[in-house]
Amino acid sequence: MAHLTQMQGRTQVAAGRVHRMAQPTFSKVAMPARRVAVQAAADVEQQGVSTPAAEQFKPQLIDMNTKGINRRQILTASVAGAAFATCPCCPGAANAEEWDYENSGPNLWEGTCAVGARQSPVNLPVAAALAPGVPTKYNCKFGDIQFSYGTQERVVVLNTGHGTMQVNFKPGNIATIGGVDLELLQYHFHTPSEHAFDGKRTPMEVHLVHKVKATGGLAVIGIMLEAGATIPNPAVQTALVFAPAGPKEMMQAGRPVDPNTLLPADDGKGHRPYIHYAGSLTTPPCSEGVDWFVMTTPIKVSDKQVIDFMGYVGAGKTYGQNSRPLQPINERKFKFEM
Repeated sequence: MAHLTQMQGRTQVAAGRVHRMAQPTFSKVAMPARRVAVQAAADVEQQGVSTPAAEQFKPQLIDMNTKGINRRQILTASVAGAAFATCPCCPGAANAEEWDYENSGPNLWEGTCAVGARQSPVNLPVAAALAPGVPTKYNCKFGDIQFSYGTQERVVVLNTGHGTMQVNFKPGNIATIGGVDLELLQYHFHTPSEHAFDGKRTPMEVHLVHKVKATGGLAVIGIMLEAGATIPNPAVQTALVFAPAGPKEMMQAGRPVDPNTLLPADDGKGHRPYIHYAGSLTTPPCSEGVDWFVMTTPIKVSDKQVIDFMGYVGAGKTYGQNSRPLQPINERKFKFEM
C-alpha cells in the first residue's frame, strides 16, 4: 500500500492559517513490525489527547422486540457503547475470513489487526488543531480536496456479510488532492462512528473508499453523520432501501445515486476542513498504508435512518453496532487542513 507524504516546500502565513506551498506525493513507507495491542496513552506529541483502551468499550445491544424502547433511547445507545469489546467467553481468534463484532470481535482479530503499528480508527485532536499556537508541523497543508463526483445509474448494493451494506460505483467519480486523483470505489457505513473527535463519537460514519489512480493504493474519506435531519439523506436512503438481506447478496439500486449528498457543505470556495493521517482498513485484514482524510464537519441524517441502519447491522434482531475500538496513535502525526 502507498501513503500520502509531503514534499519539502516553503511555508506562508496568511490570515492566521499556515499554507504549505507543496504538493503531496505517494511513496512506499516501511511499517513497524509490531505494536502494543492496547495502549491507553496518546502520542506524546499530542498532549491531552487520549486513546482509550479497547476493553473500555462494551456493546450496547437492544433487542428489537423489547417493549417501551423509544427512538431517543436507541440513538443514545448508538454512541454509548462506542464499539464492541471482546466476548470473555468466546474461544479462538478471528481470521480475515471469519470475523464479526460479537463472538469473534475486534480484540480477537488476527494478523495485522493485532500487531500493526498504524491501525485505524483513532481519536482525532480537533481542539488541538484549532488551538492558538499550534506547531506548524501539524499544519502541513495538502490543499482542499476537489470533488468531481456525479450521479450514477444502476449502482450495485452489496451486503458485505459483516454488518453493513456497500454501495459500489463504476469508474468516473474522482476526488483530487494536490494533483493526485483518487477514484471512488464504494461507500459504506459504521455505527457508531469509528473515529472520534476529542473522544466524542457520532451515531454513524460513512467511509468513501478510493483507489489512488497512479499507484493502486487506497485512500478513504471519512465523514461523521449526526442524527436530527428532518429530510432523509438520499445516498443513505438508497443504501438502506436496496440493501440485500442475505450475506454477500447484491442488488442493483432502482434509483440513481449522487455521492455529493454525502459531503459536508463547503465555505463557498471549495474549502472543507479535514485531518489527514496514515492508517489502515478498519476491518480484517486491517491492511496498513491507507491514507485517511476525515472531514471535521459532520452531515446530518434522519433519526430513522440511524435506527434503520442499526437494525440492519443487527440483522433485524437487535439494534447492533459495527465499529472497531479506537487504536493507539503511536508515533503518527496528524496533518490539518482547517
